[in-house]
Amino acid sequence: MIKKLWAICCLVLLCSWSSAWAASASMPQAVDSAARADELIVANRTLATFRVGILAYSSQDRVEAAQLRLERVLKESKVGLVTAEPIAPPGQGVALQLDGQMVFTIQPGDVNELAGETLDSVVQQASEQLSQVVKERRERRDPQQLFKALALTVLASLVFAGGVWFLARVRVVLLRFGRRFITRPIAHVAQKTTGVQRALLNRILRWVINLLLGVLALMLIYSWASFVFAQFPITLAWSENLNGAIFGFLATAGLGVLNAIPGLMVVIFIIVCARYTSRLIHFAFSRIESGELNLGMFDRDTASTTRRIMAFLVWLLAIAMIYPYLPGANTEAFKGLSVMVGLMVSLGASSVVGQFASGLILIYAKSLKQGEYVEIGNVEGTVAHIGLFATKIHTNLREEVSIPNSVLVGQNVVNFSRLAAGGGVISQVVITIGYDVAWRQVEAMLLEAAAGTAGVRTEPAPRVFQTALSDFYVEYHLRIALDEPRRRLEILNDLHGKVQDVFNTYGVQIMSPNYEADPANEKIVPVAKWYPAPAKKE
Repeated sequence: MIKKLWAICCLVLLCSWSSAWAASASMPQAVDSAARADELIVANRTLATFRVGILAYSSQDRVEAAQLRLERVLKESKVGLVTAEPIAPPGQGVALQLDGQMVFTIQPGDVNELAGETLDSVVQQASEQLSQVVKERRERRDPQQLFKALALTVLASLVFAGGVWFLARVRVVLLRFGRRFITRPIAHVAQKTTGVQRALLNRILRWVINLLLGVLALMLIYSWASFVFAQFPITLAWSENLNGAIFGFLATAGLGVLNAIPGLMVVIFIIVCARYTSRLIHFAFSRIESGELNLGMFDRDTASTTRRIMAFLVWLLAIAMIYPYLPGANTEAFKGLSVMVGLMVSLGASSVVGQFASGLILIYAKSLKQGEYVEIGNVEGTVAHIGLFATKIHTNLREEVSIPNSVLVGQNVVNFSRLAAGGGVISQVVITIGYDVAWRQVEAMLLEAAAGTAGVRTEPAPRVFQTALSDFYVEYHLRIALDEPRRRLEILNDLHGKVQDVFNTYGVQIMSPNYEADPANEKIVPVAKWYPAPAKKE
């Protein structure tokens, strides 16, 4: 635990240090981004910001020259007196002097009037910063002051380490106390009523304790870093910038939250309206789907899909209305993220859109309905679900086959259930018999086999058609109507068995598709041999 806290402390300290430095370095440019601004920085302090040049010297040349003069004057300085003298003739700016020697000038063009600055305020700020640089430079040369800073730093570090150790011990004690007196009694009651387990309560307790102690650890890190930086002249500016950066961030965040409250209230209102509109749509179309409500433009078969589409459109409209009220929606980063997400969706969703469109075609064209028995390609079964992206078929082998809608649209679909209510499903048995057997006998035998098969409808009655007179045989088609489309394979299996039994009973050979010569013995199975082992008589 202590190692983790130390790692967190170092990481937060580094982030705070870098953010403070970045804030101090970028603050002047943020005031006037249109003009060129070069900062004069000495000993981590910004003395002035040069925005204009002098004659042939640019603002960057002024910064470099001022740094060289300051370094030379600071080495020779005895008293450290900072003064400001107007440059003659009046209106040409102010010269800052150290012990009577000019170090740099403040020109009228260096003043950012849009930010509320004046020449006097800029000169005063530069004089104060320069005086602080002189003071800190002398303190750095004072061994006594350095020894005192080191001693205070060591003491503060010991206090900091003790605080981290204390927080680690407090965490252990709080976890032990919470598990004994909070989570255990709550879990004893909650598990009987809501099924909440003690492990979940322990995780919640650990998260809460880690959050509270994490906040205390961050406050401890901030106090230690601010105090240690303030002890050394060279890092004193970091301490001041650290305070300004953190408090400025908190102030900006607080103002941002306050400014976002009206927009968030609008967002909540839109979400509530969308929620109740979606519930109203769900209520109405659920009644249509169950048959309790009848609207001319909607039917029961497409009510479920229409409900989902309309709910999706409601939430899509709600998102479009919410977008301008989201905090940061007008920032370039938010706009760039929106463009990137839209591009990713448009590139990756082309196949999804195709599947969606195919699903709508299937549903609204009513090519299939849930519960119908169909044959799609080599898949035969009952339609279990028609989704917007795929259709699920339950086969007779207890398999669930999922067919993408884009594939399904291009397939030939044989629907056995759609016309079954008007007279059953028409199926057929094809058989070929030689010319030496009277066609009337074949027709009668096929009709006898159909009459003895359970599941074959008597109305419409079975019929036999001679569909071809081939070179060696006649092709007969027995067409029957089945009561149950889902039992089609089972009924046809029984019918095939009946056909063989009837033909064997009357001594007629089934020699299809063709043969070269009549065999010496007839190819029939006598009745006495219908049940050889291991077959069993029913």
